[in-house]
Amino acid sequence: MGPTLMIVGALGALGIGIWLGMPGRYTQTPDDIEKVMAAGGARRRKTKQVFTPLAWLQRKADARGTRDLRKSRGGSGFRIETPEDR
Repeated sequence: MGPTLMIVGALGALGIGIWLGMPGRYTQTPDDIEKVMAAGGARRRKTKQVFTPLAWLQRKADARGTRDLRKSRGGSGFRIETPEDR
């Protein structure tokens, strides 16, 4: 009974996953579209920026890395050599 129950549970989970993954059935009527277009279309919302310590550390690391690179290599991040310079 144990393996049978596991197989039935797996098939049930697969069916629920497929059902939840299906696209929605929302449709707009031409009148709805006209109302939105008359109002000026969709407005973009500003997303709230959340402070995280990891993002702050990564931003600091990038700033330090580029500054050190410029000092050590004379301003640019790379140097062009011809085959004769080697």
